[in-house]
Amino acid sequence: MSVSPSRALAAALLVLLSACATSRPAAQTEASAQNPARQALRRLVEAHFEEQFRRFPLAATSRGLHTYDDQLAGFTAEEQLAWVDFLKKELTALPQQVERAALAPLDRADYDIFESNLKARILELEQVRGWERNPNTALGFASGSVYQLINRDFAPLEQRMRSAVARMSRLPEVFAASRATLKNPPRLWTEIALQQAAGTRSLFAETLPQAFAPVKDASLQESFKKEQARVLAALEDYVRFLREDLLPRSNGDFAIGETFYRQKLAYEEGVTDDIDTLLAWGRSELKHTQDEFREVARRIDPSKAPMDVYRELGKEHPTPAELVPTTRATLETIRQFLVDQHIITIPSEVRAQVAETPSFNRALSFASMSTPGPYETRATEAYYYVTPPDPTWSAEQTEQHMSFYNRYALQIVSIHEAYPGHYVQFLWTNKKVDSKVRQLMGSGSFSEGWGLYTEQMMLEAGYGGTGLEGDKLKLNQLALYLQRLARYMVGLSLHTRGMTYEQAVRFFEEEAYMTRVNAEREARRGTSDPTYLVYALGKKMILELREEAKARWGKDYSLQRFHDAVVSYGYPPVPVVRRLMFGENEPAFGQPGRQEP
Repeated sequence: MSVSPSRALAAALLVLLSACATSRPAAQTEASAQNPARQALRRLVEAHFEEQFRRFPLAATSRGLHTYDDQLAGFTAEEQLAWVDFLKKELTALPQQVERAALAPLDRADYDIFESNLKARILELEQVRGWERNPNTALGFASGSVYQLINRDFAPLEQRMRSAVARMSRLPEVFAASRATLKNPPRLWTEIALQQAAGTRSLFAETLPQAFAPVKDASLQESFKKEQARVLAALEDYVRFLREDLLPRSNGDFAIGETFYRQKLAYEEGVTDDIDTLLAWGRSELKHTQDEFREVARRIDPSKAPMDVYRELGKEHPTPAELVPTTRATLETIRQFLVDQHIITIPSEVRAQVAETPSFNRALSFASMSTPGPYETRATEAYYYVTPPDPTWSAEQTEQHMSFYNRYALQIVSIHEAYPGHYVQFLWTNKKVDSKVRQLMGSGSFSEGWGLYTEQMMLEAGYGGTGLEGDKLKLNQLALYLQRLARYMVGLSLHTRGMTYEQAVRFFEEEAYMTRVNAEREARRGTSDPTYLVYALGKKMILELREEAKARWGKDYSLQRFHDAVVSYGYPPVPVVRRLMFGENEPAFGQPGRQEP
């Protein structure tokens, strides 16, 4: 999912935030709005997104801006490198045009996030260079270019079909550009791309024709069929290239290395700890969680081994056909608990829609939340995606996959993705945040850390009750936390300590107690998503923030006050959230190699 934000601006109001409930000023003062530094910052930010959306139409569509829906660009090496040059110019211009010290706290946070985001994008494009190393990039680009047009009813279907046809006419160029750009990818990435290609083919061969079937314009249907044939032919050529040409010479290393890894953490998450320190905490937390897992399993059934207890719970799952309706009912139960127990304010009665994960995105996702972009004015629905088993799988593979959605784990996953996790985050950001920076430039450790934090917090608050049923929920919460802790350790180790893919698979199996098929999925993701440690890292920082709030607020502390304050800013890195919550004028974050106070 994407990450995002809100706020009001004077230091006095930040003091007020610390002094009274969770009230936040609805609008900023006229004086702060007229601040020249603030105006200069907002002009730079607006210019940045205008240029980004012009160069990368898919980004515009995904954010809910439909000016460029019939266009396709940003897929060549030349365009990527030109964008790097533009970002560097912006980075140079920022301190020249905006006096950071003259900004109010909220705008100063925007400045810091914007600056670090520019650095992160430059690092990714110029140094990590996934765009020229990962053959799955072209497949994702092709799928996203059209799926965004059918996923939401933001315009008449015929209009969206015309945009899809226009984009499809350029997709053979996308595959050709990828063939020309790719340089020595890791063999595993090429294998993943070959697997993902089946979902891409299904999208163009089956999903799109079904989506556009109601359109009566015969000429448009004919144009669609023509471009569909061209895309499928280009896709087949690309798959042949992957299998026969690229795969035999795919000998690259997926690891980005310690230097780039630390820079990513600093720029994206505001975390400057060294790798050894991060690994030491991970090992300690993993052992503690494993010990707790064994203790809870013993309470459920002392006659069985802990993993046998857990696997037994995995058998209590819906059928594939029942997955969506069961998930929908689960969301309502959880939401009502939030209201009854005053856990957090829910700023809207609108529900997220539960649906199956798109076929082209199933290889790397069990469950996810897809929310509309901040520019969207019509199709404002959000989707909670759950992934059904592949119909070609054996009965054993299907059973392993569905065990992930057992009736206890499904509740924990739904807490993370929807209530009070990502969907509630989205609602706060959508309704309370007026900053493009905090709407469009988010922090993974805050977004995913919040989702993971809520899993534990809800059980602490009494969700699920006590006794045997409570223990069964707790065992699944701990199992899912072990999975995220394994991501934490594997992400660090794959990219900075020489861990192999097979070692990563074994780590998920042995340390997080995952089945083979799910361990492979997690390890595959880790090779191309280096910082998927953000779940456990963010939870750690939010728990620390909660303890600090308790100490600072004393008798005025409440869970709802803390939660409303935390999510009211959007999706900034947790160090920025802390700075804003407590009204402290700390130094800018994001300098690798330097510890923050």
